[in-house]
Amino acid sequence: MGWKKSEMDRRSKRKDLPQKGYTQLLQGSRLATARVKEADVHVKHCFEIARAIKHQTAGEAITFLNNVLKIDSDRPDIRKKAAAVPFRLGSGNKKRKRSGPSMVGHRKGGIGPGRYPVKASRIMIRLLESCMENARHQYEDIDPEEMVITHCAAHRGTIKRGFTPRARGRASPKNHYRVNLELFLEDFSGVEDELEDDF
Repeated sequence: MGWKKSEMDRRSKRKDLPQKGYTQLLQGSRLATARVKEADVHVKHCFEIARAIKHQTAGEAITFLNNVLKIDSDRPDIRKKAAAVPFRLGSGNKKRKRSGPSMVGHRKGGIGPGRYPVKASRIMIRLLESCMENARHQYEDIDPEEMVITHCAAHRGTIKRGFTPRARGRASPKNHYRVNLELFLEDFSGVEDELEDDF
């Protein structure tokens, strides 16, 4: 791709008020969108995956997430080929024992701290496939796998309250923090053809 990240950001989102349902304005040529509401996965895992796959094509992102899922295999030779998701968010304060990047093991490939969020990767693959299917219904002359991820976000959803009974009539909270995901795919192939015609 010959496009800069700032150019792709400028074409599909603005700093104005968001539309209902999405946190970004649905602005861009040949745009396909998809959402997942109230997914029962860790918001931090989804945030790190969204940061890792942004500005990739849909095909590249699905290939990357399938490589992350290799860590769940029973065969050791396949597990060795698993790709890690870089984990950047967190305080990394060892004295307070927070699970920041410094508390996460460094992975192969020079990515630094990383993990293998299997459950969140499966949700993201389903979201990508849904967005690609929406693109196939909207536009018949484009390849959804070549569309670029211009916006991918994970936001905290509602909290599913629960508790674990303890001794002497006490109870400990056991809450599920849900997450809302959104994804924009945009096709830049027509714009590249226009630029080639200008030169």
